[in-house]
Amino acid sequence: MAQTDAQSRRLPDDRPEVSETLRVPAVMMTYLLETTPALMRRKVAKGQVLYSQGELSNQVFVVLSGRIGITMLRADGQEFLIDIVGAGALCGEGAAFDGLPRFSNATAMEAAEVLVIPAPDFCTLIASDAKFATSVVHTIALKQRTLACRLAQVTQSSPEVRITELLSQITSPESPTIVLTHQQIANLIGASRITVTRAMQRLRRAGQVQCRRGHYRLVRAPPAAARGVSDAVAGA
Repeated sequence: MAQTDAQSRRLPDDRPEVSETLRVPAVMMTYLLETTPALMRRKVAKGQVLYSQGELSNQVFVVLSGRIGITMLRADGQEFLIDIVGAGALCGEGAAFDGLPRFSNATAMEAAEVLVIPAPDFCTLIASDAKFATSVVHTIALKQRTLACRLAQVTQSSPEVRITELLSQITSPESPTIVLTHQQIANLIGASRITVTRAMQRLRRAGQVQCRRGHYRLVRAPPAAARGVSDAVAGA
């Protein structure tokens, strides 16, 4: 990882204060921090790359602080944002476990700290503690469920519903605003930038979303009827 650690990449329309999406269960984080002190903690500067698309690596990452942007490269070389993860997030586990090239890049959107765990060590932890193993399964299942929900929204929900669902997923009372460009939101909900711009105008007029200098805040969640797709997935 020496070469990767030395790399630096500026994310498209890089801006700070972006909220995270998923977090691992608290019991899993507690176990990692308290019972495995030998795990490597690494400081990551803003713009520094954790891992790159196409590389082979057996390392799993758990974010302790900061925000990490997950991006993919298109065939034409253009990079686009597909996810944002923050404190408590598990990332990079897919390629670490299956041994195939990584399908995405992970870059610090702000100063961050991560745990770096080799896949063999991670598997040893899973084999030695049933509660930890359950937490890992729960985390991976949550990722799959969230992906299924997003796919359902792309095919069945309006742009307004997809935007409000996204904001409800990636903000919290502790971090109620999010800084993203319309293109980044479009990448995350599977729409065009123009569609997002028009939908945002309608949401702001309706009083559902506030925006100040690129800081978006969800004022009113989508009605229960509009959330039917997400609720169906959640109950699957």
